Amino acid sequence: MQELVLSVQAVRYRRERWQTPEGQTLTAPLPEGTHGHFGPNLRRFVLMQYHQGQSTLPRLVALLQSLGLAISKREVQRLLTESQARFVDEARDVLRAGLETSSWVSADDTGARHRAKNGFCTQIGNDDFTWFGTRSAKSRLNFLDLLRAGHTDYVLNEAAFAYMRSRGLAGPVIARLAAAGITNFADQAAWQAHLDRLGIATRTEAGLAVIQDPLTIATEGAQWGSIHAHGFLHDAVVLSDDAGQFDIGLHALCWATLPKVPCA
Repeated sequence: MQELVLSVQAVRYRRERWQTPEGQTLTAPLPEGTHGHFGPNLRRFVLMQYHQGQSTLPRLVALLQSLGLAISKREVQRLLTESQARFVDEARDVLRAGLETSSWVSADDTGARHRAKNGFCTQIGNDDFTWFGTRSAKSRLNFLDLLRAGHTDYVLNEAAFAYMRSRGLAGPVIARLAAAGITNFADQAAWQAHLDRLGIATRTEAGLAVIQDPLTIATEGAQWGSIHAHGFLHDAVVLSDDAGQFDIGLHALCWATLPKVPCA
């Protein structure tokens, strides 16, 4: 027989406090994970019920109060939204580790509502890890940005120039980038300023953007250079459907069928 026991505990911590000869006050720390009036197990339960159990906020509050917890709707909201940087950092580190060590990753995206607006959720992973990220649009620029796993730099290296050549970027534009000398740019603003100095801009015909936009291809290449500079996806295969935004590096196509998944 299996049984589940849910109970509420009120814990009072008595903390030693000392004053040094210099007048400094030292107070014994609380146990790790203890912040405010709610313990780590309660925080885990709230996050699991809301995200994994898909419970609404009012129902979650009613459940906790029925168990005997003195907790308000506002306090539950704070548990769900505040001090979540550790989870964000952990998800980023999982993605980085996966991209550093995997011989292949799969990628896919689907429409998703986020903050009352239409967006797209992208999945990256394999048998060892899975990561999800939601953005307002989907494109190859967006996918390459996700593959940087939180890094914001743009890098011009051999991988970047190889990418630009494979996408058909004009030779004079590549030569201009190679001759400039600067190879690392801290963020998008620094990269855009460099493109402006070199006179590389979006090319238009009769007021319409053309498909082979030099600015876009150069930016994609610098993102790909950043990915390689951080040790991600070296000789790794990107497995996806036939969506163009995933066609980068060593790309393989895959369509789900029953019962197998044939890949090419």
